[in-house]
Amino acid sequence: MGFAILWVMFFHSGLEINAEPLKTFKLMGYGGVDMFLFASGLGCHYSLSRNPDAISFFKRRARRILPTWWTFMLILWTIPWRQIFDPPWEAFIGDALLLEGFADWHYTFNWYLSAMLMTYLLAPYCSSLAARSSTLRSFLLIELLIFAITIPFWKHEHLMFMSRLPIFYVGIAIAALAQRGAIIDRRAAIGLFIATVVGVIALVSCSKIFPPSFINDFGLWWYPFILIAPGLCLGLSWILSRAPSLIDRALSTVGALSFEIYLVHILLTWIIQDRALALDDVGWLGFFAASMVGSIGLKFLVTTLERRLSI
Repeated sequence: MGFAILWVMFFHSGLEINAEPLKTFKLMGYGGVDMFLFASGLGCHYSLSRNPDAISFFKRRARRILPTWWTFMLILWTIPWRQIFDPPWEAFIGDALLLEGFADWHYTFNWYLSAMLMTYLLAPYCSSLAARSSTLRSFLLIELLIFAITIPFWKHEHLMFMSRLPIFYVGIAIAALAQRGAIIDRRAAIGLFIATVVGVIALVSCSKIFPPSFINDFGLWWYPFILIAPGLCLGLSWILSRAPSLIDRALSTVGALSFEIYLVHILLTWIIQDRALALDDVGWLGFFAASMVGSIGLKFLVTTLERRLSI
């Protein structure tokens, strides 16, 4: 998750990258969201396997997300920058409940919040399905069914997060397979690598063949990551497990703060776009630093408030 949030930030930045393959890597940075959802699927299944009670699961997720989000939202709605998206006050309730992305796309803070809520609500059912799926055929049938659910959203703005449902289920299914003793052997690793390469080729080919409007309408920016994300995540896990401990600790710290970084990062991105700020490379490095420092400050504020309120 640490790598994923850094990749998303790199994608949103205005850093001028002209050298390949770094340029393509930056353009694909929105795929960090798919890495998040794949990893979230893994985590949700493991959490539910320890305690399958759905209400208990929802409470644990709410405890992790809502205090941070509500604290941030109160700050957001009381600062002058609120006019950046100028929401009506009734949108406050929709935002607080993470529902505004469904109610009015244009007044939500960010679409990912509603997508996150949707995946958490579906997690107990998806986890139960994955636990009962004993063959590759049954897994593929469920995956096709979930993919079919996204088809009615073609040419609709909500396709951006509906098209991510299949990768969330892939994460859950792989966690279920791992719990049944399945391992990533050489043949499976080769298969994942091939799927990742095919996904990258499909993504790059679509971007060169079809106009952007067609790609947006039919989810061709996002569907290829169903193939890319699993191999990418597991491959990175293997590489980082052999990296120096300093890198591991740094990415683990960033990953633990990923939700806070995401909130601060999106707000700063808004401000830069609203003010039409032209940042040079040094300015963008400052942008990354501000996102990190702001996320630490937000985490400290939430922890302090929780401690005070519990007293």
